[in-house]
Amino acid sequence: MIILRNCNFVEALTEGTDLKTGDILIENGIIKEIAPVGTLNGEGYEEVDVKGSTVMPGIIDMHVHLAFVRPTQAEILQLSKPAFAFDCLKYAQYLLSIGITTARDVGDDKSCPTIALRNAIEEGVVAGPTVIASGATLCPHEPGVEIMENLLEYVTGPTEMRRLVRQNFQKGADFIKLYGSGSMMSQGGDPGVRILEEDEIREAVNIASGRGSYVAMHAHGAEAIDVGVKSGVRTIEHASMISDDTLQYMNGRRDVGIVPTLAIMHDLIESDYTDFPEAAKKINKLKDTVKNSLMNAVSYDVLIGWGTDVSYASYKKNPGLEFKMRKEFLEYSNVEILKQATIDSAKLLMLEDKIGSVKVGKQADLIVIDGDPIADIRVMYSPPAHVIKSGAFIR
Repeated sequence: MIILRNCNFVEALTEGTDLKTGDILIENGIIKEIAPVGTLNGEGYEEVDVKGSTVMPGIIDMHVHLAFVRPTQAEILQLSKPAFAFDCLKYAQYLLSIGITTARDVGDDKSCPTIALRNAIEEGVVAGPTVIASGATLCPHEPGVEIMENLLEYVTGPTEMRRLVRQNFQKGADFIKLYGSGSMMSQGGDPGVRILEEDEIREAVNIASGRGSYVAMHAHGAEAIDVGVKSGVRTIEHASMISDDTLQYMNGRRDVGIVPTLAIMHDLIESDYTDFPEAAKKINKLKDTVKNSLMNAVSYDVLIGWGTDVSYASYKKNPGLEFKMRKEFLEYSNVEILKQATIDSAKLLMLEDKIGSVKVGKQADLIVIDGDPIADIRVMYSPPAHVIKSGAFIR
């Protein structure tokens, strides 16, 4: 039981109160009360004075690969299946330490270590962020993807798609991840080309929705994005070349959104991923198109989620890179960026009743920021001063 004293709030991320400053009472991992400064009775509670720092919801990263810990793809592929779980734990605990309180893994090793990790965190065996796991990515046979074969289950046709979607749910997946277009990473693949058929995508959507779940789909090219959106995919990952027509179709909808991943784009431009020699050439050729497409997205009422897609080493090297890229490369406003990293991602995850904002009754997943991110988003380029997960101080 904790009371956070002297908190500054971000209006766009705080619900159910008009207070701009206040105290937060946390009990049993839930925000129980938000009150004017100094009005809460602190008897029996641990009190923490944040001295005017900004208290906001924890960050939600909707596009991570927790297995990407080893420095090279060869080392990842040689890793024993049981050892994968420990790598995933290492990455997840690092993310929590820098304020990522919810991490959605969008492409697990076929041995499903992130599902095991999610279960261990939920059972209290280990500490970590909330993990949302997809299991292996479902992908058609495509040139170059064999370099990522440990992450893939190959699919051909709607009947096989139905079987593999059910298999992923049987293994414990929370949602389904599809590979709908070529990749920046695959050698010989064209990121602009659609590689899944509409009937295959619709079959995955049908089975997932029947389970109360949804489909996320990797898609760079405009055609793949449009077919995915109109086939019922909930989140389009990367959305690099999304068209104006598709954005118009999505305008005002809350059953679909995009998850750009600018941090990995930066790393590819800088050639940080030496295992993927073609990737830098591809992204440099397309970066202006990507910039224009994603800048255009904020002209519409479209949900934009938060994703990074980078390795553990990259996250450690530059933990605030996604914030920096959305501000300095895409020129998004500070409030748009903060909403994307929190409440809008929660909406896409269908978890907005639990996380994503500071509100009475929601989970106490909070970060404490030294400074005002609305005035200067650069305060988000570094890890927060404090991280609170389900009411417990992580640091």
